[in-house]
Amino acid sequence: MTSIDLTRFDLNLLVVMDALLAERHVGRAAKRLHLSQSATSHALSRLRMALDDPLFVRNPRGIEPTPLATQLGPQITAVLEDIKRIATPRAPFDPAKLDKVFAIGATDYAVLTVLTRALPTLQLAAPRTVLRIEPVDKESVVRRIDSGELDLAIGSFTTVPRRIDHIPLFEERFVGIARRGHPALKKRGKRVLMEMDAFVRWPHALVSPRGDTRGAVDLALEKVGRVRHVAASCPNFLSVPFLVGASDLIAVIAERAARQLAQAAGLAVFELPLEMPVWTVHIGRARARAVEPAIAWLTDTIVIAAGST
Repeated sequence: MTSIDLTRFDLNLLVVMDALLAERHVGRAAKRLHLSQSATSHALSRLRMALDDPLFVRNPRGIEPTPLATQLGPQITAVLEDIKRIATPRAPFDPAKLDKVFAIGATDYAVLTVLTRALPTLQLAAPRTVLRIEPVDKESVVRRIDSGELDLAIGSFTTVPRRIDHIPLFEERFVGIARRGHPALKKRGKRVLMEMDAFVRWPHALVSPRGDTRGAVDLALEKVGRVRHVAASCPNFLSVPFLVGASDLIAVIAERAARQLAQAAGLAVFELPLEMPVWTVHIGRARARAVEPAIAWLTDTIVIAAGST
């Protein structure tokens, strides 16, 4: 069978055929279509030429479909229903009606500093949604977003492919933490400091998911010819502030986390005596999914909440 060139085929003819199949009468089909009987008959002639079949034959009650017309009927109805769904304007997105589980890749840092701020708004606007928070790392995050395993991911994404949107949330920096009243702390006006000699002399706690005893602080110290002593390493950063608050250990962690945990862990937050890099925390998603109303709403809600400090 020779395929039809759709650029030359009037798809409105399928609407006419659907009406003829339903009414089995040219006059009634014309009334249903709000067309004249002659226009409906002309459309039927064009259908016969396009499909190379009589399609309908006259009988005393009207018209009777041929075997081909009978065969095509359910397909035409299905096609027209699909077109209606495509062409029907979508209702405005209402998060209150949303009943969905969102998979979000996030470290405990991201949960503490970002999602705890967004959660009250999310719960109020969309009480039936569920956030399934999953651990994420830089090595697997792109693959998991690509596969749809994650709807969103929160972290520090430095190099990602163009197919991934990475929207900046805020800039972050390192600060020092020590227990309140630690003997190495100095106060100058409103600033709390620690001198370099004291900083390298006192033992440190290190956040290290892989169990390393070296990190970014050691690299920065090497540049100025100094070395610190790491007395404890913990895989989870949430434990470090409480370890520091209960001892004479000091640590270097992200400022937002330090400020948020200072009161609960009994901490003083101090300025570092060395230069450390700053970084940007992003929210990542598949660029192709940005048009999904639920994903767009969730992203916007988190971005607004993260910037509300």
